[in-house]
Amino acid sequence: MNTKLGFFPYEAMNYKAAQRWLDRKARRGWALSRVYLGCIAHLQRQERPSHFVDLDIRNDYGDTDGDYLQLCSDAGWELVQNLRGMLLFRAAPGKSPAPIQTDGEIEWERFWEKYRPRVWLTLLYLLCFGLLAAILLLPSRLSFTAALALNSSLIYALYLVLAVVCAVLDWGHSRWYLARCRRSCQVEDPGPAATLRDSLLRLRNPLLCLCLLFTLAGFFGFGQTVNLNWYPMNEEHTATVEACRNWPVVMASDLGLPDSEDSRHLEGFRSILMDFLEYRELTDGEGPDVPFHALTTERYDCFCEALARWAVGQRRRETQNGAFLWGRLDWEPAPGLGFDESYTCGGGAYLLLREGNVVALVGCTGLDLTSEQGLAAVRERVLNGP
Repeated sequence: MNTKLGFFPYEAMNYKAAQRWLDRKARRGWALSRVYLGCIAHLQRQERPSHFVDLDIRNDYGDTDGDYLQLCSDAGWELVQNLRGMLLFRAAPGKSPAPIQTDGEIEWERFWEKYRPRVWLTLLYLLCFGLLAAILLLPSRLSFTAALALNSSLIYALYLVLAVVCAVLDWGHSRWYLARCRRSCQVEDPGPAATLRDSLLRLRNPLLCLCLLFTLAGFFGFGQTVNLNWYPMNEEHTATVEACRNWPVVMASDLGLPDSEDSRHLEGFRSILMDFLEYRELTDGEGPDVPFHALTTERYDCFCEALARWAVGQRRRETQNGAFLWGRLDWEPAPGLGFDESYTCGGGAYLLLREGNVVALVGCTGLDLTSEQGLAAVRERVLNGP
């Protein structure tokens, strides 16, 4: 084969690492043809190829210095591409030109002037992403447990983690590399660490695009398993008793209550980590003391038991902080109910449990779900399924 592809992730600050990569390819007879999508290098067979990488020199108008490009062309260097502030040259066929930049002191002064603010910029970048991560990890009224059922949320979380890791690596690498160059007063080869850092940087944009793609797909129902509603303001009532009974949720009739005539909602999502269902129903109560019963079922079917263990603890913390439709839930351990893990609150009106890979939060105001009838309904409907 006379062509092949390679991964070319380098930033302009690490242009010496880019030079090293191209030199290694040239020794094997490969010349750079083009870099596509910012990181996919297209290489072609060429006799005695060589490359020259330099920082993009700008004139007073902010454009690449034409005189410099002409000097390189006259010397036998063909400009392949201007990429992220780097000028990528290859030797013209049949020529073996010498590198244009031969004065190490001038090269170092130009490099230092351009990148000496880098440490402070990367530190600011790190602080911004670190602050965002800290805000998301603080106790809040948001449910991150249910977010695991959305692939877009998972990809965004991965993007945020990658952004923080890249910021840490960028700050550390910039400090170390600039200090090393300053000690020697020349632009040094940054070594393999630059390849790792720049490779991770190249992953961020595809992840962000993938997140936006999944978010857009979510608006069209991708990843949604069910969406049934029965509200007075809706023109179409889809959350019929018959339709909802096909799903593993506790309904009013399962607890001996009359079915709601005007308020029922069932929604579900599926991701690579879990299946999530949420069911809500309002039905009439027995009198002035209990004017209505508010039923809730949240069901998390996790892909492994370790995730389920995390989910039950996370949902307990979230609801204690108020991340629940009907207010804050203060849980107490209830180990004698026969589940792997179980907690109750509100005099038994709410039950949070884990059985194997399944986590469920079941509630009904005005009733005791820890009674024999309540536990039987939870086991039959939520754990064993319809």
